[in-house]
Amino acid sequence: MARMKSVLWILVVAFAAPCCAQNACSPGAIPAAGARVQAVVAELRKNQLAEDAMETNVPPAIADQMTRLKDALSAASDAALACEQPSVDVSRLRKSLILALHATQPMPEDPNTLSKDDPRYKEDDGAYGHNLQVEARRPVGFAGLLEVQYSINIECGVDTMLLIYELHDGNWKQRLRWQAQPLKEISDAFGDFFVSKILTGGRSTEGSASNWRLAVAHGTAWCTSRFTDFKMDLLAPGMSPASPQVIWHIDRDYSRGGDFEPILKSVANVFELRVNADCMDMDAVNCFERRVIYRYEVDADDHVRRIGPMGLNARGFVHEWLASPWEESENLTVAEARVELHKVHDGFDPQRKADGSEYYSNRYGPVRACSYSGVFQVEIDSALEIIAPGKSDGESKRLPSHYFHVREGKDGYVMVSAPTEPDPACTGPDLMPAAGGSI
Repeated sequence: MARMKSVLWILVVAFAAPCCAQNACSPGAIPAAGARVQAVVAELRKNQLAEDAMETNVPPAIADQMTRLKDALSAASDAALACEQPSVDVSRLRKSLILALHATQPMPEDPNTLSKDDPRYKEDDGAYGHNLQVEARRPVGFAGLLEVQYSINIECGVDTMLLIYELHDGNWKQRLRWQAQPLKEISDAFGDFFVSKILTGGRSTEGSASNWRLAVAHGTAWCTSRFTDFKMDLLAPGMSPASPQVIWHIDRDYSRGGDFEPILKSVANVFELRVNADCMDMDAVNCFERRVIYRYEVDADDHVRRIGPMGLNARGFVHEWLASPWEESENLTVAEARVELHKVHDGFDPQRKADGSEYYSNRYGPVRACSYSGVFQVEIDSALEIIAPGKSDGESKRLPSHYFHVREGKDGYVMVSAPTEPDPACTGPDLMPAAGGSI
């Protein structure tokens, strides 16, 4: 697989609560901070790996330079914001940071329109220290907030840092710093996508008057596979910017290929991430990718609960219900059947045997509407595959099929039952005949 264009996004967000001390405005501090950033970027560019090496280990020298780059970018942001008024013009701020940091202008929607004389045309995919970019915005609906976003290439992926500032007594002050630990492998970096949303609600923490939360998700840099993993966190400010509170965390698989970019949305205390994921684990013949909806609700005590929808359709819901931890799937299961469906959930797809001689396979069957209002029957056929030593093919023993019954509501589906015999009330036409592709 061709190596991806690598971009590091560093996000700076501002909120309204007291914080650490911040330097007074010093116009000379901005170019000085910019010079420090440029010096570290120059060091990074001297440590390029061999072409097509796709090296996943991060040499200690580069890891140190990446850490120092984040420190320098943080200092540059502090210096710039120390000289800004509460009514800062984010477009002008962005332009001044681009100038001070010698950052790259944003790529056009169609890179083919670039002239070969344009510096952006010569940027190296996966090369450390290239393609430093800057963005700035003010999140809608939150007074006193400011976001500044930086980016820079690493090998086969991206790294991300999030700085949170708040407006306090007319000054922008750093409140939260979110970044990867010093890199040992490129997969330690904060991913090849980075998205965040601010949530309302939540209790004030550690002496802060702020009651906001931050949902943030990022992909995982890798050189060879389309399928990798992403991480999503719910954050709150801590005692210092460098020590934010991690209220909640998940780590799941996703696909970074194709035209679909991960999307994060939020409304009040609910946030939702949509990504593509592998569905070949369920049906390698008929499905390549599936759309997954990770939607969560946060209560006043910072308890995070998964809510619907889980998928775009009944089959997508069943797949995700089986793939998710039970504590999430339980929330989308009817109460009276949870004990029995817990057993189905946990025993449906056992791991391959230790000696590798046997494993379980599954295949999608028909999806049919039932005579019960809003209920669908989703069939999944299973088999035990026995590998014959020294032979190209083995034996396949069919196992009982499961007929998952799901009920549709305003927020997707809930699991009702999973018998091993079809329901005679579910005899409609197959709504999703096998055709390969995605669900």
